Amino acid sequence: MKWKQLEVFHHFSQLQSMSAAAEALGVKQPTVSFHLKELEASVGTPLFERKGDQVMMTPAGAALRHYSREMMALFEETERVMRDYRDKKGELFVGASYVPANYVLPEILYAFQQQSPGIQLHISIQPTPKTAEDIVMKRLDAGVVSEQQLDTKRLVVKRLAQDDVVLVTPPDHPLLTVHSLEEALPSWPLLLHQSGSTRDIVNDWAAAAGMTLQPAMELTNVEAIRSLVKLGSGCAVLSSRAVAADVAAGTLAVRPLPYEHATRWISLIYRRDRPVTPVMEAFFTELYSGMTAGEDPLPF
Repeated sequence: MKWKQLEVFHHFSQLQSMSAAAEALGVKQPTVSFHLKELEASVGTPLFERKGDQVMMTPAGAALRHYSREMMALFEETERVMRDYRDKKGELFVGASYVPANYVLPEILYAFQQQSPGIQLHISIQPTPKTAEDIVMKRLDAGVVSEQQLDTKRLVVKRLAQDDVVLVTPPDHPLLTVHSLEEALPSWPLLLHQSGSTRDIVNDWAAAAGMTLQPAMELTNVEAIRSLVKLGSGCAVLSSRAVAADVAAGTLAVRPLPYEHATRWISLIYRRDRPVTPVMEAFFTELYSGMTAGEDPLPF
């Protein structure tokens, strides 16, 4: 098995087309066909078969496709790491969950852009589990995410600042001063996320407290929830970071939840076996300087 054969197979297995694989690799279609035949001969078993116009992977082909993805991702990461050390500039692929991406990172990214103009950032905004998965699969170099208890076997998790989940209301709302929030809340209209970690916290809290909540509305967007609370449509449970500017301006008010698991963290995550390159070091340093750091002065 040779590297070129594996590279051709990787593109072919992803695109399911010899002509598309040839175009992606910048070669002629017969070259793709040649390398695939040579690869099948070297491994000694069929890797794919045609059924009409479709190309189907055999079980051996499916297994090789899995390993080819891993090897190609590692090869591409290795090339980037070597460029980082050689040029002290390059690319950085960072994942961010919704709250850090919208309420924490913009100023930090702007400052990093001014300090390190030779480094090109690629930011993917997606849920924390997807960011963690993409880091483990070598599709991302690092992530800045809201988390409570990430699996740390393959990830380094450096907690930067708290991101408590709080009750959000219009100013001077009665729920801000009631003695028992858990007794009073079910009687008020509540605007909730349809799904996600914040909704999970609300559901767990309600179950622990024996509350039966009746959501007045379920939404997928934090900005829409904030706007509706300002208009008086109901109360909400949101990240404290998402409403910090509104609280400072006096347009919204918050109350901590009487629930021990309402604390989340904004954390830096990266793969445990990933070398911290000069490009990553520059980004981590800017990230730490722009936030309230944990016990360690730097994450590496």
